[in-house]
Amino acid sequence: MLLDFSVENYRSFRDRQTFTMIPDDGKNEIFSNSKKINNKYTVLTTAVIYGANASGKSNLIRAIHTMHKLILNYSDRSPDENFKEYDPFAFNVRTSQAPVTFGINFLIKGIRYSYEFSLLANKVLEEKLFFYPEGRESKLFKRIGQEYDFGDYLKGQKVIVSKLTNENQLFVPKAALNNIPQLRDIYSFFSRNLNTLSAFEFSERKNIFSTRIDYTNEIASTLLEAGRDHPFTKQFKALLNSFDTGIEDIEIEGDPEKMLPFDEHEIIVKHSLYNDSQVKTGSVDRAFKEESTGTQKLFAMGGLILQGLMNGQTVIIDEFEQNLHPLISSYLLQLFHNPEINTKGAQLIVASHDTNLLSQSDFRRDQIWIVEKNKFGASELFSLADVSGIPKGVPYEKWYLSGRLGGIPSIKSLGFELSYFGNEKG
Repeated sequence: MLLDFSVENYRSFRDRQTFTMIPDDGKNEIFSNSKKINNKYTVLTTAVIYGANASGKSNLIRAIHTMHKLILNYSDRSPDENFKEYDPFAFNVRTSQAPVTFGINFLIKGIRYSYEFSLLANKVLEEKLFFYPEGRESKLFKRIGQEYDFGDYLKGQKVIVSKLTNENQLFVPKAALNNIPQLRDIYSFFSRNLNTLSAFEFSERKNIFSTRIDYTNEIASTLLEAGRDHPFTKQFKALLNSFDTGIEDIEIEGDPEKMLPFDEHEIIVKHSLYNDSQVKTGSVDRAFKEESTGTQKLFAMGGLILQGLMNGQTVIIDEFEQNLHPLISSYLLQLFHNPEINTKGAQLIVASHDTNLLSQSDFRRDQIWIVEKNKFGASELFSLADVSGIPKGVPYEKWYLSGRLGGIPSIKSLGFELSYFGNEKG
């Protein structure tokens, strides 16, 4: 489970900002919306992030996704290749060429791990990993440039692997894929327990719907490999049916053993067929690509959310409200609040403009986050639990839209006058 994430000098985040899923126990909230892992850790199951356009909401999700991608895709980097992900805060002379830093705290089997790294365009400046097996900080390793300081807890051929790690590569994924056991667990957290759906994830592709297509294809692959009788397939169809999409069944065409990773699956959905007397007479097949954009998003996002619930994953989604009815958005969040459904401590973190979520869902103050930009163009992040004078249970939507919580656009009258050629005054 995710405990917290920190970012510094990345895109609009100039100063270090920390997003946390650790409850603020001092607030005596009405709702729990949390999962107790053990006697040491209790973690929130959902959070929503609000802010004006260009405030930095998407940059926060993008920062998490970028850290995620740097770890999982390390092997694709040649020795002389720069980090395309290096994107420092541009509006300050000090920061424009300074290191970018990502840090994360998370739980594996109830034990806290703390991982952080800083990088420039062409190299890793610092990388460190600590864990807390008995509640006290213990070093696994710390790296400054190409110099390593290993703790006693880290076993295996760590020195040999460090010499094989280029200056533009991270040690954790390199060591994990070179069979250092403890770091395989760290790598598995990012590969199996963390899913990020960023609005910028596939921005280099020409198709503006590529994010949805890619995740739709991933869910289709999962359904095809699982088969009709697998619990995931049955639950997925039930979830789609609960959204009132009219889809009664799904067929995925293709042979999973013959398909290449980027081959697009042919998805056929079945709808009920009725006669003029409103009596069902059968079903009709329809290409999934002909379904509405909202249904297509529900297919991809619903699949990711279901995987998260079934496997105890952390799912992070940008532009959560896009193409979704507010009641469906609220319903998806409530799945994570329900302890009878969310039995494995799954988490859902979303960035959204949909203020209906604040009125339809039962949120704690420490679950509601605001991103604002200051006059220097730097994004600042805070939760309502950080703001004094906000009682529990107030109408958060009304307060937010009125500007009392911050994070709304400052709309000014432009006061301009249109002029058309040939119709000038005078």
